[in-house]
Amino acid sequence: MNKSIALSIRRFFIEDGAYLVMLAPLLIFVVLVAIYPLLFSFRISLFEYRLTDPNQTQTFVGLQNFVRAFSDQVVISSLKTTLVYVAGTVSLELLLGLGLALLLGAETQIARVIRSFLLMPMALPPLVVGLVWKALYNADFGVIPYYLKLAGFNVGRGPLAELNLAMPAVILIDVWQWTPLLMVIFLAGLKSLPTEPYEAAIVDGASRWQSFFYITLPLLKPTFLIALLLRTMQSFKVFDTIYATTGGGPGSQTTVLNFHIYTVGMTFFQMGYAAALANILLVVVAILSILYIMVLERQQL
Repeated sequence: MNKSIALSIRRFFIEDGAYLVMLAPLLIFVVLVAIYPLLFSFRISLFEYRLTDPNQTQTFVGLQNFVRAFSDQVVISSLKTTLVYVAGTVSLELLLGLGLALLLGAETQIARVIRSFLLMPMALPPLVVGLVWKALYNADFGVIPYYLKLAGFNVGRGPLAELNLAMPAVILIDVWQWTPLLMVIFLAGLKSLPTEPYEAAIVDGASRWQSFFYITLPLLKPTFLIALLLRTMQSFKVFDTIYATTGGGPGSQTTVLNFHIYTVGMTFFQMGYAAALANILLVVVAILSILYIMVLERQQL
């Protein structure tokens, strides 16, 4: 027994210890870049702290900032707006991404070229995409309002300035940029599907639609969940597009929670309250991610 314990200790310090030494730079990087800012944010959320205070006074208030957040109607409204944005972007991107993957799944020269062009929006920074689409949406010289007017639609002050058009307009921007990502994910999922079920379906006389609904979709459930997880997390964090296009307007029609956090922290300089809101957003995203991962693990059993 003593000999086995000694061997285990020796293996830990010699073999596992070598791995730890090699991983040390990465672990230090993760602690400095991810864990420390997270802990600092949680600490600040427990204080009343204004960035413009010349004395930089930090008054401990405990969970008061969190209590204030749940009673703040602006926070509740921005959270609802965020949920609408996430539901709109993720659902459309899932449908369009799957459709494009099915249409462009063939390994032909034309399909490869089209896929390459479709991937280009992902290479652009969201802020640049927002500024370009803001010009396209401009009521005076934008291309989109011009053709909408030719078609007989009244665009008023432009899609981004109308209450009933602003949210669909920013959702369209996100769909345009990130649908190719889901197309790539679904392409990978389709390429990994086994061929035996389809061969058996052909023998049984199943149509293409029957094969799609009863074979392809069930087998793609893990891929769906991965795509849903990635895009949900990204959509909850949206800021650049809103900042570059509507600035949260008209009114508060497109004020998502992340943009409201920016306003609280960088306009009113209430850093403690902004940190509390950021931690609430983090918890919401973490809970949704855990639920998705639990469902994904069940699918793999």
